[in-house]
Amino acid sequence: MNRLFAYLKFWWHSKNEHGVHSPFVFDLLTKCFYDRSNHSAYKQLYEKNSKSKFLIRLSAYFKFENCLVSETIQPKFKEALNLVQNTSTFKTINDLINNQQEILKTPCLIYLDLNTIETTSISDLFQICHKDSTILIPSIRKTKTQFKHWNQLKSQSEVSVSIDTFYWGLLFFRTEQPKEHFTIRL
Repeated sequence: MNRLFAYLKFWWHSKNEHGVHSPFVFDLLTKCFYDRSNHSAYKQLYEKNSKSKFLIRLSAYFKFENCLVSETIQPKFKEALNLVQNTSTFKTINDLINNQQEILKTPCLIYLDLNTIETTSISDLFQICHKDSTILIPSIRKTKTQFKHWNQLKSQSEVSVSIDTFYWGLLFFRTEQPKEHFTIRL
């Protein structure tokens, strides 16, 4: 019942593309989040679900050259990301920071779960992220503790844009944009 109440509260406060005044976020919503074209990678999915399709659309939209995923990623999500580009796995944030050349050079998706974040400091990672880096965090509202961690992450000074979709949290480091938080319906 609490999960249903949390979702209804989210739905009441969330927006779609019509309530967004950021050109970056508006394009992301209309050309990625709400893109209903039939991507060829959808046909290759073993388990066809909306969350896997979202990952494919996100990767196709940003054209990430590197995708770094935590070891604890669900296999269906890793499969979806692998259909668009090759992924590299990391165990801890320190492992990820040691691969900073992959982050610094190219558009990069970093898939972090909140369990990885709980055990380590993330400030060093935020220091090497750039305007073409995107951090994707699953299940940000699964528990109150995870939602608290999400709120701490989005409030960090390095983060300029954060998007809460109830199921996913996205962090962007766009220096040309003022800090904004969006609550968006998928």
